[in-house]
Amino acid sequence: MDIPANFFPEAYLWVAGVLSGLLMLAALLCAPWSKIRDGEAQHIFFGTVVMLSLLWMMRGGIQDGLGFHLLGMTLICLMFEWQFALAAASLVVAIATLAGPAAWEAFALNLLLMGALPITFTRLFLYFCQRRLPHNYFVYIFLNAFLAGGLSILLAGAASAGLQHVAGAQPAGSISRNFMQILPLLMFGEAFINGGAMSLLVAYRPHWVATFHDHWYLRGK
Repeated sequence: MDIPANFFPEAYLWVAGVLSGLLMLAALLCAPWSKIRDGEAQHIFFGTVVMLSLLWMMRGGIQDGLGFHLLGMTLICLMFEWQFALAAASLVVAIATLAGPAAWEAFALNLLLMGALPITFTRLFLYFCQRRLPHNYFVYIFLNAFLAGGLSILLAGAASAGLQHVAGAQPAGSISRNFMQILPLLMFGEAFINGGAMSLLVAYRPHWVATFHDHWYLRGK
C-alpha cells in the first residue's frame, strides 16, 4: 500500500500535501495536550509508534504500489483519540518512508491513505456505535476493535488501489487478480491484531485507552 511518488502527477501530490497539512493543523489545534503531559503517557505513545513501525516493516509485495502490510490504525485511534492517532500515524509513515521504497514526495499521500482514512473511519464508526448501540463491553471489543480494524484496512487498500488505477498507474486486471484477492486475508490479520490488543488493554490497562469509559461499558453491567 506504500505508493511511490512517480506513480502520480505532481497535482495529486500537491493536493495530498495540502489536505494532510490541514488535517494535521486541525489535530494539533484541538488535541487534548493535557493527557500526554505526564511521562507514562508519553512513553506509551512513543512505544506504540515504535511497535507499529516494526509491524509496518513486515511487508509483502506483488509489485510497486501493490505491496501490503498491517496498519494498526484502529488501535492507535482507540488508544489516543484521533488527534494523537494522526500524529502517531505521521511518525509511523515517516519511519516507513525512511526505511521503505516510497519517496518523501509521496509522504502526504501515504499518510492520507494509510493513516488518516482508517483513523477517520474508526472514529466515525465508534461515534455511530456509541450513539446507536448499547454501551456494552462486547460491542466495544468486537465491533469497534475487531470489525473496525478489518474494515479499516479494506478501505485503505481499496482506496490506494483505486487511486492508482484512476491515475493510470495500475491496470484494473492486475489489481483485481492480485491485490484485491489478498485484502480479505489482510482483514482477518488486521482484525486480530487490533481486537486482540484492545482486549488485553481494556482488561489490564484501561486507563491507557482514551475511548474506553468504565462508567459506560462496565459499571452496572
